[in-house]
Amino acid sequence: MMSRIALFFVRLYGFLPWWVVRIDAQALAFLLTYVLGYRRKVIRQNLKLVGAQGVSEFGIYKNLCTLAFESLKLHSASIKSVESRVSYENLEVLHELFTKGKNVVMVGGHMANWEMFSLSLPQNVEFKTYAVYKKLNNQTFDKAIRQSRSRVGMEIVEMNDLRSIVRDDSDKPKLISLVFDQRPLKPKTALWTEFLGVETPVYSGIEKIASMLDASVVYAAIRREKDGRYVMNLRLVEENVTQNGVVIDKCLGILEEEIVKAPESWLWTHNRWKHKRPENIKLLERKISKFEGWR
Repeated sequence: MMSRIALFFVRLYGFLPWWVVRIDAQALAFLLTYVLGYRRKVIRQNLKLVGAQGVSEFGIYKNLCTLAFESLKLHSASIKSVESRVSYENLEVLHELFTKGKNVVMVGGHMANWEMFSLSLPQNVEFKTYAVYKKLNNQTFDKAIRQSRSRVGMEIVEMNDLRSIVRDDSDKPKLISLVFDQRPLKPKTALWTEFLGVETPVYSGIEKIASMLDASVVYAAIRREKDGRYVMNLRLVEENVTQNGVVIDKCLGILEEEIVKAPESWLWTHNRWKHKRPENIKLLERKISKFEGWR
């Protein structure tokens, strides 16, 4: 019952204008920065570990709060209003792959607000679209999120049910979008490499999924503009994928470029480097892209 009451107020909040959402985000970010210090220790540990200097803590909290409040608004926001706040660069990359009949695995990092595009992308591409997500423990909110994010046709698939996409015998090419920089559930058996100059366990499923679907991999870099709007820049990573670490290497390199350009837009509140590499696991050398530091 309490979850349903909370969901009612979440949906009610979604009818507020976008400028109110931005003000709310700034107000909460101020409290988190100067009063509450939410996960401040984790943020500072992460920044120190990767050698990032001069990154605004208020900017980090503002990004987090903006993501949170905008995600609430997406439960009730009109499709037209969302469309007016997002745009695309190099969308022809996807059009060309569709023309070739290729499936696509579209990946990106926890930059800015990737969720905005769930209510826009299906209307801008010819593919049958899917988004991979991590199921919530609260069934009421889990169902609500799946319903709100699938309003324009994108199918929301739980991370452990990816084979349902493979079994889908639709004639139309598929586009599967996923965020790849989350911490693996089993770091002791994960793929380890360097990310931002630090030994890091990474999600290696990109190449496996692409191989299963005979799919190309496209990177979606998302940036937040000063007026609160978002741009998705698309880049072909690999058209024909083999499971040799090349795709992961390239994707990590692009994400590092994103973070260096807009460090406050990444989720530093996550304890990304909680685990240390076990001695029996070999470190995968980055041969294609190299982190060049905070220039």
